[in-house]
Amino acid sequence: MPLINMISERRRQQAQLIRRRKQLLTVLLIEVGVLASLFSFLTLGTMSLQARLQRAQREIERLQPTLDAIAKIERETQALMPKLRTLTEAQEHTRRWYATINGIARCLPADVWLTGISSTQVQDTEKKGQTTVITLTGSTLSQQQVGEMMLRLNTIPTFEKVELHFTQQRSYNNFETVDFEVAARVQTPATEEGKDETGSS
Repeated sequence: MPLINMISERRRQQAQLIRRRKQLLTVLLIEVGVLASLFSFLTLGTMSLQARLQRAQREIERLQPTLDAIAKIERETQALMPKLRTLTEAQEHTRRWYATINGIARCLPADVWLTGISSTQVQDTEKKGQTTVITLTGSTLSQQQVGEMMLRLNTIPTFEKVELHFTQQRSYNNFETVDFEVAARVQTPATEEGKDETGSS
């Protein structure tokens, strides 16, 4: 009787061992399947990235002439920037002088005749730099017209200050005239302080 029980116990242990082996085998197969799926996913992802990288490389190669042309244009633009800056400053300078001369022409009363216009650079003690002064010389019929001309000149936006240097009465063939000299200080932009703007006409 004890012998039969031992055989039965032995069979039960073997059956448990077989079940455990099957369970381990199942777990092992599941893990292998998961790893295989993960490896397949990573492989497909790597292949997709490589394909995209190759497409991007081909696109770069296709666009390389355009990129080279853009880089060349940028280099040429950088080389032209000093000339463009100089041209822009010259245009602004010319427009400012044109506006000043045009303003002077519009501000002259009917019986005022200019005999000369000159510009000089003078030291500005307030701004600690050079400033341009335009000197107007001419003739008119009365002192009142000189005052009217100065009032009008003060309305020109590019003028900072208008001063009378002198007036002198003269007689030409029994015709009384007043000679005058007026100086107008020009507002000089900060970027152009110290530049030479002298000239005369």
